[in-house]
Amino acid sequence: MPALKTARFASTAQFSNISDNKRQRRIAINVEPDASSTGTNSDSDSDTDTDTSVSPDPSPEIQTHLAEGLCAVYKPLEWSSNDVVMYIRGMLERDARGRGIKLPKRRSKSKKKVKVGHGGTLDPLATGVLVLGIGSGTKKLQEYLKGSKKYRAGVELGFETATLDMEGGREHVMANATKTGPTEHVTEDMIITDVIPQFTGDIMQKPPIYSAIRKNGKRLYEQARAGMTEDDIEIELREVSIHSLEYLSTDDNGKGLPCFGLDVECGGGTYIRSLVRDMGYALDTCATMTSLERTKQGQFGLDDALAKDDWSSENIYAAVERSNANLAALAEKEKEEE
Repeated sequence: MPALKTARFASTAQFSNISDNKRQRRIAINVEPDASSTGTNSDSDSDTDTDTSVSPDPSPEIQTHLAEGLCAVYKPLEWSSNDVVMYIRGMLERDARGRGIKLPKRRSKSKKKVKVGHGGTLDPLATGVLVLGIGSGTKKLQEYLKGSKKYRAGVELGFETATLDMEGGREHVMANATKTGPTEHVTEDMIITDVIPQFTGDIMQKPPIYSAIRKNGKRLYEQARAGMTEDDIEIELREVSIHSLEYLSTDDNGKGLPCFGLDVECGGGTYIRSLVRDMGYALDTCATMTSLERTKQGQFGLDDALAKDDWSSENIYAAVERSNANLAALAEKEKEEE
């Protein structure tokens, strides 16, 4: 792969975790696709309520959760965020039953439940860091909806799709592109010198029509699937914050212009698909996001996110304990510096 040519406009930070836990248990379950997530919000999460899926009342004598707090997992490609929540919740429910806790039917209205939620939606076509709340940790997730996040995106110039990404695969996308444009005139210097500065800082952005934002009582993607257009719905511009925007000379497949990559650090509510679309317009062409990976959310980075093969009740609880220890150490350090 050729060396990456970069243009940095802000610095970033890293956070890492360490530890171990008490017991190991591997459980594999099939996850049904979440049809409502497909084609919705792949790169923004401020408009999506925190998903706090729960299960019923355990026996009071035994602790339901072996640890409560936050952790991060790596969301696999083609899984919805809700798929992950259901998988982890089921795993922890089975662990609780294995420890002798009697769990009533899931529809129970009992206040004592196995709680699992996520702190910001990633679409099935996106991968990367997904913050989870376990037990009382679900109460802390709201700040992750609004907080800073980092992404690595792949971009291809010359065409635009209805969803602003590659949903349906390349053959489908190329046959159904909604716009096309020239690319021969685009240079790296144009992107770095002329375009990136326009999209750094506080900017106005129109969310994609295929997103989970509600308008007139319905999700935008629901209205789009019903045949409505952006003109019909009148999607308003929103102010979003791009803290850092870095040009990468190749995408995730090592392809150069008309393909390239972007490292983005942004505030809540930012749509990377919309950012890519608008950068294409600024280059007098059009563009589509070809890949998306969330590389950081809050203090959680890729090194902190448990890979799918490592998902077990033991490892989830160990990750929560590491997170609790790190957050406590950070709070103590901040207190000492006051």
